[in-house]
Amino acid sequence: MTARISTDFALAGVMLLVALLLGILALGLNRWLAPTTRTSEKNPPPEYGGRTGHKTWVQFRLRYAVLALLFVAFDMEMVFMFPWAVVFKEVGLVAFFDMFVFVAILASAIFFAWKEGGLDPEKCGR
Repeated sequence: MTARISTDFALAGVMLLVALLLGILALGLNRWLAPTTRTSEKNPPPEYGGRTGHKTWVQFRLRYAVLALLFVAFDMEMVFMFPWAVVFKEVGLVAFFDMFVFVAILASAIFFAWKEGGLDPEKCGR
């Protein structure tokens, strides 16, 4: 048993060493292969206070933010529903009611968004 534990620790140490060496190799290759020529655009720091080439204040409309959040919510629903569907036969009726509550909460969220006009791209963001 102790031989197996020491072997596991040795393998973990080797993996840590390989990861460290790969990180050092990546940094070294970057320094070695990166172009070193300096231009006027590269020299000043970003907070130097110079003039920008465009209008700096732009009004950003959150027109599709609600739709994006709803997409993320229902995408997460699928992430939870797939493993639930795989083990549904073994877990039984309790899992069915749990998933029913989960889907009901998400359905109420989409109903609320629909009622408030969040699904209408012309209405949301105003």
